Amino acid sequence: MLKIILLMDTSRGYEQGLVRGVLKYSRLHGPWKFFRIIPVVSGGRKIKLDDLKKWKADGIIMREKDEHMEALSLRLPLIIAPYRDTFAEHPNIMTNNTAVGAMAAEHFLDRGFRNFAFYGVGNWVWSINRQKSFEARLAKAGYKAHTYSVPKHGSQVEKQCRLADWLKSLPRPFGLMVCTDDCSHDCFEACRVAGLSIPEDAALIGVGNDELVCDFSDPPMSSVVLNTEQAGYKAAELLAWMINHRKKSSQSIIVEPLHVMIRQSTDIMATEDRNVAKAVCFIRDNAGQKISVDAVVKSVPVSRRALYHRFKKALGRSIHEEIRRAQAQYAAKMLTETNLQIIEIACNLGYPDAKNLSRIFRKEKGMTPLDYRKKYRK
Repeated sequence: MLKIILLMDTSRGYEQGLVRGVLKYSRLHGPWKFFRIIPVVSGGRKIKLDDLKKWKADGIIMREKDEHMEALSLRLPLIIAPYRDTFAEHPNIMTNNTAVGAMAAEHFLDRGFRNFAFYGVGNWVWSINRQKSFEARLAKAGYKAHTYSVPKHGSQVEKQCRLADWLKSLPRPFGLMVCTDDCSHDCFEACRVAGLSIPEDAALIGVGNDELVCDFSDPPMSSVVLNTEQAGYKAAELLAWMINHRKKSSQSIIVEPLHVMIRQSTDIMATEDRNVAKAVCFIRDNAGQKISVDAVVKSVPVSRRALYHRFKKALGRSIHEEIRRAQAQYAAKMLTETNLQIIEIACNLGYPDAKNLSRIFRKEKGMTPLDYRKKYRK
């Protein structure tokens, strides 16, 4: 039985997902014995280097934290989830921040927003990369984003007032990407101070889908879901290989974004055309079944020709294209979160066979449904 030091703070959603993946691998291929952080209320105490040495572990999976860094001196096979910069001598668990920023931008564009903003934290590499990707995707669509970074100096009250003033100065309505769920509280409070309604004036999206943080927000916050469980599983798989083969590895474990968990903070269409907004809601509410353009037209009190032109003006795409996008997103969710066969998903969506779904899916997602399931499944 392998003995693994697992230094993860499971009070946060990101680490919880990684740990679930590690445990899943352990149950399937172990079992492993874990040395882990125990809360003080349960009899735990600060972990000391001597404790780790005496335990005679085979390997380590850890989150970068100042109090954990002594574990590096044990010179054991180790995989680390860095918070700042990468560790060149060890495999790193890294988030695909380029895909994260693009997904958040796409979410706002899908909802018809024309004004955008990004809230980041200082010189953190992951925040900068998310901002760059967010801006790049918007630039591709012909838009720019207003940006704001947490100031280094000043009291909490002063920082809150500066943020509120910035938010108040933005053209409305706007979509605001917060670099991580952990920073969302400041933005929600600043919106309240600035007198901005969420999501009518400001729509907010976070990153990480930490359910407790998102549900504590008022209103509940939408967030980019990260496939941390898959990353945790792959990290455990790589660590087992390193231990069994007694070899080092420079391989990175990539945490991919899956989809946006939509909650009230972005559950709005940023268009003055109420009929377009109603039609889009109809499409998304019925994305898991066959939808015809005629059915969409019947859901609103305007003609087919008028709705077609209104869609193009408000969203830059046709009714049929919106149906295809919504169904591809539904299929993606089914591929990663269920065991349904591709043909079953295709039939649910009204396609005669898997080949037709694959053609549409590849056009929207850039890969086949099978490849998508292999890459992103939890």
